[in-house]
Amino acid sequence: MKYQIDQSGKIEQTEKSTILACTNSSTYTILIQGRVKRRLQEAFRKSGMTKLFIYYIFAVGIFFLLQNKKQLSTVTIDTEYPGKERLILDLIKKISTYYKIPLHDCNFARIGNKPKVHYAAHDVFVKKKKADKILNIYEITEVLKKTDGRLRECLSTLVGAQSQSVEKVYKKANKKSRNI
Repeated sequence: MKYQIDQSGKIEQTEKSTILACTNSSTYTILIQGRVKRRLQEAFRKSGMTKLFIYYIFAVGIFFLLQNKKQLSTVTIDTEYPGKERLILDLIKKISTYYKIPLHDCNFARIGNKPKVHYAAHDVFVKKKKADKILNIYEITEVLKKTDGRLRECLSTLVGAQSQSVEKVYKKANKKSRNI
């Protein structure tokens, strides 16, 4: 099988969502919201890895697109970040190996604006269609923790802070309901 992957909305544009699409005979899209990207970017800053933020998130997005593709395939990824292909492929391989999913034959090439994959990503980006999956911060951080030890502590703090605030809201709601 052959797949194509394209992106709409750059990862570094944290004020916008990023959509990654994968197509062959069918289409699958994921969305990473701008607010999620901003929180992740802050964790990368705290760990001193600011410049790597884009490539790590891109690799994680590709992992989520390919994780259910059990049959080994050829995957053509649109060249979004020229010169960083080796880094992105290494990250994808590291994540795939950790999660024991097949290592697809990935390569980078210019896809252009005509293929089905471009329209799949663009249609979700302009809100013509809904994404098949919206990645949340917990899903992304769990995968990122497997890529680099330097990120673990900052990402654990990020997710820990998020779940702590949810617990506080829950406790406040319970107190109010008891007082009624």
